Amino acid sequence: MEITISQMIEYFVAEDSEDREVAHHKQVWVQASAPLQTTNDVGFTRHEVQAILKKFDPRKAPGEDTLSSEILMHVFRTFTTAFTQI
Repeated sequence: MEITISQMIEYFVAEDSEDREVAHHKQVWVQASAPLQTTNDVGFTRHEVQAILKKFDPRKAPGEDTLSSEILMHVFRTFTTAFTQI
C-alpha cells in the first residue's frame, strides 16, 4: 500500500523546484513571495473568517489542493489567530 501511495504522489504531484523553472515561473515566484501591501489594507476578523468557512459545503469534494471544508475548519479551530492572519 505504501509503495502504491508513494508512486501515486511521485506521478501526480508536480515537483516544485526553483532550478527547474522557466523565466515566467521564476517571475511568478518572486511576485508571490513579495509581501502585498496596499494603503488601505484591513485585516479580516476571526468572525468574518469563521462565517465564510461555515458557508462551505462539507459534502463537496476538495479541489486540487485536497483541502476539504472539514480540514479548513479543524485548522481554523486549532490555530484561529494564525489562520485568520493568513
